[in-house]
Amino acid sequence: MTFALVAIAGMYVGRKLGWWLSHSVLYTARTWVAAFVCVFWAVAVAGGIYGLIGWQDPGLVIRLVLGYALGAYVAIPNYGLVGESTVPTEARPRHEMVSGLPLGAYAAGLIAVRLSG
Repeated sequence: MTFALVAIAGMYVGRKLGWWLSHSVLYTARTWVAAFVCVFWAVAVAGGIYGLIGWQDPGLVIRLVLGYALGAYVAIPNYGLVGESTVPTEARPRHEMVSGLPLGAYAAGLIAVRLSG
């Protein structure tokens, strides 16, 4: 039960922080800065999820659904922030980077913390 409560609270806070990052840095900063922040954010989320799973040791289904899948949701900072059809053509490459890069970094971060721990 504690795992679910902490995971859901973390999701709420993580979504708010991700949207704040999107507004303040990811769409306004230089591309390399945005890419670095995307990777840092995703690896931090992966570390947080891995730590929560290690602390609570939930069952397999809860681990997959409320752990890894919820982490993937939070790792994409701009998820649900804007409608895909409203993104201007000239902003599409940045939008796709901010959407795709963190998901890949999240998966790599999970693998890295698993192999190091």
